[in-house]
Amino acid sequence: MPASGTMTAPRTFWSQAALAAAVDAAFAEALAEELAVALADTGPARPAIVLPDTETLIRQAGIVTGPCPPDASEPSAGGQLLKKASVFTLRAAWWLLKHTTLFAIAAPVEIIRLWHFAATPSTPASREPAPQPARRTGRAVTPADFLQATSDHIKTHGWTQHVMESQRGVCIRGAQLSLIRCGTGTRTTASAANTHLLAVTGGRSVPRWNDGLVRTEAQVHDALLAAAARARTAR
Repeated sequence: MPASGTMTAPRTFWSQAALAAAVDAAFAEALAEELAVALADTGPARPAIVLPDTETLIRQAGIVTGPCPPDASEPSAGGQLLKKASVFTLRAAWWLLKHTTLFAIAAPVEIIRLWHFAATPSTPASREPAPQPARRTGRAVTPADFLQATSDHIKTHGWTQHVMESQRGVCIRGAQLSLIRCGTGTRTTASAANTHLLAVTGGRSVPRWNDGLVRTEAQVHDALLAAAARARTAR
């Protein structure tokens, strides 16, 4: 080494480029020797790396495969059929209950009506025959007098329902028509009298009120006399 202390390359590698080329050649020679040894090695061959397939990976991961279960929010075909059957059953039960209730209400009413007619004697009770009222010519018949005469006529001939006249007697309208035929009042008088009668009874029509299910002859006379009193005070 010179006294100056600087390193100098050997004369064989006087230049840096020659030194680099020599180093590269040494590395290349060593690599070639290693490759020759590796190729000449006759030991047992190492097993090749084999990656597992997709099914193996899924099985190892514990993932269950197969068709998806049905959605719980969507009813099955059997469930839909059962739902429709239940709706139909409810409608049929409601229809049956409604008509059964109507029949249960209407049947007792008709039975009471039949019992009422059966219990009433078919022949009128013995009554004193009274002469027909004479035609009034001296003065006009007032609604009050007409109502009073209607009550008297029913007392004489008896009272009935649902028909103008029967073996039992006459209804209110039947008695009024009989009075009109005999000259006691007119249809106008009867109309005015019935206005007072409906005001007292609160009925919608005279025949409907007369044919009431629980109507009695005593109620008929009371209503006619009350209507006559109302007609007198209305004059």
